[in-house]
Amino acid sequence: MFLIWLFYALPVTIVSGSSGSLYLFANESVDSPVVATTSGKFAGFTIRQTNVWVGIPYAAPPVGALRWQKAQPYVVTDSQNDIIRNATYYSPFCPQIDRGDNTSGPFNEDCLYLNVWSPRAPSSKPNGYPVMIWIHGGGFKEGSATLVIYDGLSWTNAAIQENNPFIMVSMNYRLNVMGFFAQSSLLDENGQTIGNQGITDQRMAMKWVRDNIAQFGGDKNYITLMGESAGSQSVCIHLISPLSAGLFHASIMQSGPCDAVNMLRDKSFAYSTANNLALLFGCNMTNSSQQLDCLRAVSSTRLVAAIGNVSIPLSTSLAFKDQEKIGEAFPFGLIVDGVEIPVHPLQAFLTGQVNQVPTLTGANRDELLLRALYQEYFYPPTSTEDYLTRILPIAGYNNRDIQTLYAPSQFNGNYSQAFVALFSEGIFVCSARRMAGYMTEQPTYLYTFTHAPESFF
Repeated sequence: MFLIWLFYALPVTIVSGSSGSLYLFANESVDSPVVATTSGKFAGFTIRQTNVWVGIPYAAPPVGALRWQKAQPYVVTDSQNDIIRNATYYSPFCPQIDRGDNTSGPFNEDCLYLNVWSPRAPSSKPNGYPVMIWIHGGGFKEGSATLVIYDGLSWTNAAIQENNPFIMVSMNYRLNVMGFFAQSSLLDENGQTIGNQGITDQRMAMKWVRDNIAQFGGDKNYITLMGESAGSQSVCIHLISPLSAGLFHASIMQSGPCDAVNMLRDKSFAYSTANNLALLFGCNMTNSSQQLDCLRAVSSTRLVAAIGNVSIPLSTSLAFKDQEKIGEAFPFGLIVDGVEIPVHPLQAFLTGQVNQVPTLTGANRDELLLRALYQEYFYPPTSTEDYLTRILPIAGYNNRDIQTLYAPSQFNGNYSQAFVALFSEGIFVCSARRMAGYMTEQPTYLYTFTHAPESFF
């Protein structure tokens, strides 16, 4: 483990561009371990049995001309070569809709940073500790690796107590209109469509881990890619992408199916959505390059705020438009662009175009409970007629056997329970089983989590 333990004053500065909050437990630090990486030297802190570094840049800031480009490597400037920067402040959230509470923000396009939690004691294994890269969820439209619920300290300390220590890495990646945007003049050096910028961010972070994790005491040949919800769908995308081959050696997908036909957009959908966005800002030029320049001049705050006003293209499939009725349609998300996502995941799995790594996949028993309780469009039905005419057709569950199996009468007349069971099992549990069924050429494991916590917190 190539760490420098500090017992004297060092020239430490805050990471340029990182204007987030101080790490929650930073004031409890008992040491300041320093690590040398391809992004420069960083001083972290030690809490109990874990060394922590937060807010380390892993890619060039995607601002200016780099907005909507693929992730680019981070370049250390001459002025950064001889200093040790402070890695005790979280980075900002990537631009997203501001919920107006204390759970998110600040927001900044300069958001491509990662966090590392590593056991304080050196590993007894010759190649170092196993590594887990965590990808946060949020529907590809919100969330951040800096959220308290994703803090790695409790994970790594618990693993140490269980004598199964590992290193955890989490990263921010571009979201919604800033991270899943395609336009006809937005092309790479090979003339191919650029879209799924958030996926390129994740892959750049994976490459950074491969190149640097040994400095933290980790084994670059023992990396597990893990995610929940949209993070799980991201893992699924990396499973089918040749561009991600060799960057991870096992995968865990939690509550995030990626094989549903109506979950991904095609390029024509993405281009139409870009045009509809341009209309909102007077960027409706016939010249696509001028249109792109015009949109790049609009602040990320305004772009994100306008998402709710972007119309869904009329060519959208009926299945996708129907999702709008239950609050799920969103104009910016995963795009089958032929590059980052070469084919639809379902086709990839059915034809065996998968990176062959051991995989664990599964879901929770009542996945949709919170959504049923709190989301306006997901309020459960209140009558049999409402249940049969509104909910089941939208979900595509017109099969009589399904209607019988999930009839409210099977749940003591409780429509909420019937609703939650139907959608939780139909969307998440069954899809996890399908995913496990596809991957017959690699070690695959399936779980269903049924433990009910005593409280939400």
